[in-house]
Amino acid sequence: MSCNRCVTFPPARSTSARVRAGVLAYAAGDALGVPWEGQPPSAISWEAIDRLPTRADWPAGATSDDTEQLVLMAGYLTELGAVVDERRFLTRLAAALPGMRGAGPSTRAAVERFTATGALRAAGGDTNGAAMRALPIGWAVPAAAAQRRRELSIGLSRTTHGAVGAIGSACAVSAMASRAIEASPLRGIIDAAIDEITWLETEFPNSRTIFQPVRRAGSGDWSPNPAGVSMNAVETLAAVVHVLGHAERKSFALADALRYAVSLGGDTDTVAAIVGGILGSRLEDVAGIPWLSRVALPDSVELDALSMALSSLRQSLGP
Repeated sequence: MSCNRCVTFPPARSTSARVRAGVLAYAAGDALGVPWEGQPPSAISWEAIDRLPTRADWPAGATSDDTEQLVLMAGYLTELGAVVDERRFLTRLAAALPGMRGAGPSTRAAVERFTATGALRAAGGDTNGAAMRALPIGWAVPAAAAQRRRELSIGLSRTTHGAVGAIGSACAVSAMASRAIEASPLRGIIDAAIDEITWLETEFPNSRTIFQPVRRAGSGDWSPNPAGVSMNAVETLAAVVHVLGHAERKSFALADALRYAVSLGGDTDTVAAIVGGILGSRLEDVAGIPWLSRVALPDSVELDALSMALSSLRQSLGP
């Protein structure tokens, strides 16, 4: 085992702090990206990013469905544990969806179908909704329990996203989150995504070409779309891996990594949110994010409860 893959397991008492930090950094990335969503990189002002400017009817500091779905997934795992119950998950999602700002087309279509017909699995959907909510699965399941994590990631992803690229991207995000909370170095986290792609290519025949952008991002040979990162799940995953690699090479602090994620344009809130969740969960405190106090954060009491519950679930599943 190379030192890049070695991890230092945090004591159990610090795991809940890392989950909490991951959620806060996720929300901070989400809010940082919301004002710029859909804009090309050329239209994004690096100097203005920290100001959290308003966007149409979105108030300054607002988060999107990204944060709400992340918290929803954490709540599902807290209530049910590391099990797949498609109906319970979709029931939760259907109840929350009307109040979510910016939910994507695949998620909305799946909830409409579930409400109308009771269907539990999506036949298609290649957007990034499943990936954006996958981090709590990785936080709740140790890296050593990869099979359990994959079952959860696949089973809960296909409730709304049926495309291999979307399901696989969720698996890779949960794998990175699982490594991040175990204090893996950035290269080890990137390697976890590539290892997951290798597994996916054996699990899903004919998928090798689908995930090539992620492999290129892992090796530093991927360039963001000049028009901005799309909502496609694989492109989003490639962008996240690209940002992590850039942060490693430049020795970026968390805040600079989030700014860089937003600067790529396109689906700015989702890329920055996932990056924030991964990098934040390597820490026990994210007070170094200058704009954090201006973000509409999840309820503190709820966040504490979810963090402790996910930490306990992780402890129950192994080291």
